[in-house]
Amino acid sequence: MIELEDRNLEAELFESKAETLVPIEVTKNKNGLRICSFKKTVDIAKSFEENFSHDPFCKEAIDFLEESLLPVISSWNYFTDDYFPKHIYTYTADSYDDKLILPSTIFINSLGKYKNLTEYELEDSEDGYFVTVIDNQIVSVCEINASDAFLNAKEINVFTNEKHRKKGYGASNITAMIKHLLSKGEEAVAYTAPKENIGSQKTAEKCGLKMISETYYCICYRED
Repeated sequence: MIELEDRNLEAELFESKAETLVPIEVTKNKNGLRICSFKKTVDIAKSFEENFSHDPFCKEAIDFLEESLLPVISSWNYFTDDYFPKHIYTYTADSYDDKLILPSTIFINSLGKYKNLTEYELEDSEDGYFVTVIDNQIVSVCEINASDAFLNAKEINVFTNEKHRKKGYGASNITAMIKHLLSKGEEAVAYTAPKENIGSQKTAEKCGLKMISETYYCICYRED
């Protein structure tokens, strides 16, 4: 099924020269295949649906999208690369296992006195973060990324410093955040993992999250 992006939003994105655009997004879940497209790229979306709906994430399908979109986005003065993950799995959880939460996991609203060893900035936040603190250093963090309108759930992310991985810190922070959000009345929590990040997928499974969809984003960026 092809859904067109809201015309007003599409026009606004181009008029404002948005830094990034997603002209086509392909998602497969229990309800089937969903292709969201700009009106400017709907012919490509229709051709994709006709030829690859049986296997939308195979190499041939992805190559078709990338090659078909390249001249179009170039004409908009945009380009594409692999800066952000394009192919992701989405998981959700509506329960948790307290046994996964380690004593080193705490809740904070700001960086405070701790040294941050993660890639997240940890700005002051009302939502807060669940972090792992080792020797006054934050080595792992789980944050609320956004609200997923399609899933009606809060989406969370996790990052663990490379030197502190495979110790259960990521799973601990994810579980603590899930517990926190469910206790505040959220019905479910969402989590995404890039296809190439096997470690992130294993962490999701360890936490009891269940994969519910697979998505490929055709992301492009504005030429400076």
